[in-house]
Amino acid sequence: MKIIIIHYRYYEAGGPERYLFNIMKMLSEKGHEVIPFSLDYPENKESKYSKFFPKPIIENFHINENEDRISYTDKFKIIKDSFFNKKVFNHLQSLIDDVNPDIAYVLQYGTKLSTSIFDVLSKNRIPIALRLSDYNLICAKNIFYRDGNICTECISNKFSSVVHKCVQNSLSKSIAYYAIQMFNDLRHFERKINAFIVPSLFTYDLLISVKQFKNSKVYHIPTFSSKLPTESSLKATVYNSKFGLKLCYVGRVAEDKGVDLLVDAVKLLLNKNINVSLDIYGDYNSDYAKIQKRKVESLKTNSISFKGYIKSNNINKIYRKYHFCVIPSRCYDNMPNSLIESCANGIPVITSRIGSLDKLISDGFNGFKFESDNISSLASVIESLFYIDQNKYKTLSNNALSWVTEHCDIDNHYDKLISIFSKI
Repeated sequence: MKIIIIHYRYYEAGGPERYLFNIMKMLSEKGHEVIPFSLDYPENKESKYSKFFPKPIIENFHINENEDRISYTDKFKIIKDSFFNKKVFNHLQSLIDDVNPDIAYVLQYGTKLSTSIFDVLSKNRIPIALRLSDYNLICAKNIFYRDGNICTECISNKFSSVVHKCVQNSLSKSIAYYAIQMFNDLRHFERKINAFIVPSLFTYDLLISVKQFKNSKVYHIPTFSSKLPTESSLKATVYNSKFGLKLCYVGRVAEDKGVDLLVDAVKLLLNKNINVSLDIYGDYNSDYAKIQKRKVESLKTNSISFKGYIKSNNINKIYRKYHFCVIPSRCYDNMPNSLIESCANGIPVITSRIGSLDKLISDGFNGFKFESDNISSLASVIESLFYIDQNKYKTLSNNALSWVTEHCDIDNHYDKLISIFSKI
């Protein structure tokens, strides 16, 4: 097949981009012709199709959204293009004319590309599969999290995002985003999409509960792990509580991800003279991350460290340094890459009992769960790990590997994906 893969970024910035490049590599190795379409950012990887990528109004605006340097003219253009991006429409049409694709696999488009991509694909009668790595179609904040709590009001009433100023806590931006949603909904953009693909059953249940998508074809395909070592190839992690417990967090450093919760839980344990250490991997340039970093610095301890962002080509080496990976999310995660990557390296996961995480981790099998947004519950679970012996830990490690092998196998992912492509 000739497959156009659409994502508004063509460089590694997080989990969605890891999937982008992994799926392109996998499909190419299976003999398909893969054609990317994206915006033309300076950080992009090289591609012979980059000549078809439209330039954004402001380069790097998505990275450093310092609005003081944006003129009112450009702000107007950004809002206008968020409704319908004519430049994107025309560039994608040129690419279609050049390659004559069989199908389009859309990953992330948002307001950067706009729903104009569906119009041009539909106009050319190209079947469309859309993968949802977040909840942007049914939540203005993408994560069903607002003011420190889970919020699902947008499912029944999208105007709630305006009432609560869900877009960057700005009334004007929330109104603009709501208007864009209403514009897309009135045009019934979802009817142009032949298949929706979701990584978790939790997301599947959420999407089909929304009236707008009741007639849509929704399929569940878990994210795959690009590299699955065998049990025998993994270096056995030495687990002896006498020498301390090593924990890691890998991901976005943000309030909804519960990083402060994890820091406070480890702080509780350190105050009890429990030998535990925590390394946090992720960009720490946001205001929230800087607050957490200062809080850790005030503790004057070497047991908690911020390590910065780690690229995917180094990720396996990172996980194998630790006994457990912790995912303390307060929000509805979809299917975190950190959970898959950790299990793929035989590292059990400690996660909050919420959303998809509650279904992905089985307590005492491939990890442990604690009550969401509960510091003492998390601290208690971590403390209990000191009573696990080497044999029990080895079983947990093997179970984590067997779980990811069963649920995130690359060949299974390919077979299911191609089956859907063939249907549509």
